[in-house]
Amino acid sequence: MVCVHPRGLANAIIPLRDAIEEGIDFWHGQYWNSANQMLESVVGLENIPKLLTHHNHHCLDKSDWREYSGLNEMTEWGCEKLRQKHEHVYKIPHGIDLDRFKYIDEYPPKHDVPTIGYVGRVVPWKNLDKICKAAKKLGYKVVGTGYVDKPDYWEKEIKQYVDDGTLDFVGGIGRSAMCPVNIKDELYSKMDVFCMYSTGEKESGTLPLLEAMASGVPVLATEQGMARDLISHNKNGIIFDDDTFETELSRVMKDVGLRKSLRKKGWNTVKHNSEQKMARDYAKTYYDIIWNGQPVVSVIIPTYNRFTKLIDTILSVDSDDYPAKEIIVIDDNSDDETKMACQKLKKEIKTPLLYLNTERDGYNLAMARNMGVVESLGSVLLFLDDRFELKGGLEHISQVPNGEWHWGKKIINGSASTKRSFIENFSWIKKKDFVAGGMFNERITCYGGMSQITREQYNGKVEFIYDEDATAIEHLRARGDKRKDIWKAKEIIAKLNT
Repeated sequence: MVCVHPRGLANAIIPLRDAIEEGIDFWHGQYWNSANQMLESVVGLENIPKLLTHHNHHCLDKSDWREYSGLNEMTEWGCEKLRQKHEHVYKIPHGIDLDRFKYIDEYPPKHDVPTIGYVGRVVPWKNLDKICKAAKKLGYKVVGTGYVDKPDYWEKEIKQYVDDGTLDFVGGIGRSAMCPVNIKDELYSKMDVFCMYSTGEKESGTLPLLEAMASGVPVLATEQGMARDLISHNKNGIIFDDDTFETELSRVMKDVGLRKSLRKKGWNTVKHNSEQKMARDYAKTYYDIIWNGQPVVSVIIPTYNRFTKLIDTILSVDSDDYPAKEIIVIDDNSDDETKMACQKLKKEIKTPLLYLNTERDGYNLAMARNMGVVESLGSVLLFLDDRFELKGGLEHISQVPNGEWHWGKKIINGSASTKRSFIENFSWIKKKDFVAGGMFNERITCYGGMSQITREQYNGKVEFIYDEDATAIEHLRARGDKRKDIWKAKEIIAKLNT
């Protein structure tokens, strides 16, 4: 079990104490100050593998961070700083909901006054006052949203621009006064440009920078946070400083062609910065820390209406001593209790288990395996059909060399199989080699021919090697059991609980 605590300490200590008592495998802190306080307050947390994510640059020198197993930063600049102190530093950039922030087709916006966009907290180091000052001088407007985090700054430096009509700001004092999400999202369509004027190394993002680029709004940014990694000046955005801001803003506003070019290239830059990719990167990091960098084996198990046998297959993988593994079950649209069995097993076994469903009728073995590969997080793939039980060798499997596709020894009716031609149903290969070879041919939609087609497809790309150092026992003959399983849910639960 992984426990992630948000930025902030309130209401987090008691749930974390409860989680430690129940037994957690990993803890992820989201802000250095509250994370350190948690370490001081919660007994036992010091013994659990930990990742700390830094959300701004100005705190990187506060400690050597040795109490954490790993550190995460969103930028290369931040990672380089942390690498001077810690040997396990990960770079996981922010991701956003790319279905929510879609490219705006109609551009530029239809309004009389050129408009600059601002999204975020109102704090001095985001320099909304400087944006408004330049806008007023040049005859532009500013549309903004967020919340006022520093009321004194708002009263002394910002409110004047609301009063004279330069700034149209939606939001009030305190986090609870932020405007509704739909209003914020719609605001991007009203911007001719988006401006991120952050200073003082207090950013790792910002998320609004990604949202604007994904929405097709041309961006101007200081060389802070993710802007350092994302923006190439005059190509997919504009980089400015205090001395050049007004000049660059005026230049971009006057050049519609430049703005259209910037917005297209900006979108192309962030089109892969999805929340899903960020989540996968975090999951890989968790695996790397928990298992001390050992190669992760993703066990791909396609199945169809064999949930009782599938249970034995899954348990055989879980019982193998090699820890760095995950199980991915791909159900080819079974109509038995396969899904329920996987849901129950997921809670009972120590190995991470993911259940997928092809949701298609017919014979979709190739598609099922490929789905599992796409969702896998390991560097090594083990293809193990649901009619086999793994009987040792997972650590050996994890060390498969580059450019080789191994298949293992099968015990059938108590004896080792004499067949020595490659069959993929108990085989392993590096993920990068499998993907480079084109994956399984999904045009094969009936039983037979998969191994032959795969041999021909990968001939010259990998070396096929028979390997007796990993063994599987066949507990069901291929095509030999067409009966529907008759086990009921209560019998499954009873088996899993013994």
